[in-house]
Amino acid sequence: MVYKKIAKMLAEIIDADYEDITQETELTTEYGIEAVNVAKLVIQCEKYFKIIIHDEDVHNFKRVKDIAEYIEEILSDN
Repeated sequence: MVYKKIAKMLAEIIDADYEDITQETELTTEYGIEAVNVAKLVIQCEKYFKIIIHDEDVHNFKRVKDIAEYIEEILSDN
């Protein structure tokens, strides 16, 4: 559930088709994802999931899967 919501948010941010975003999609310019897009995604995730994503953790997000796992871990701790 978390991954699908993140994929939909990211697709909206980068104006892409949601089905084209997989868990292995890399958060790089090669995929049309700029640093500002990642920042927007983090803000949207914080609002939607009602969590705080620490700035120092954002640098560890290399793929969509990394963000999903991070959020799932926070949600399971709460």
